[in-house]
Amino acid sequence: MDTASLIIRMTGALALILGLMLTAAFLLRKWGGLTGRAGSRYIEVMENRLLLPKRHVSLIRVAGTYFLIGSTEKGMSLLGRLEKDEMEAFDRLMGENAAEAGKSRETAG
Repeated sequence: MDTASLIIRMTGALALILGLMLTAAFLLRKWGGLTGRAGSRYIEVMENRLLLPKRHVSLIRVAGTYFLIGSTEKGMSLLGRLEKDEMEAFDRLMGENAAEAGKSRETAG
């Protein structure tokens, strides 16, 4: 084998390995493997909202209890707490409000 074909084969093998590593990293990140989200039995981030730059509100469920957490660059604060039955009532209320808003848009249009 000449040197040129050996370099081409080694470059191709290196490109293949790098491609496989990047694909694996992408899939792990997508499924939560690199962020600690996968397989969490007790803590689940239900929703995150960016309010302003560096200011977030997060709804987190821990063993059936929901916590509303505010975070800034200076720290985190507990904004509220809902038990499972309170959260279900809130979901029903929000569903009813969304249905009423849809009906009012239909009659207005």
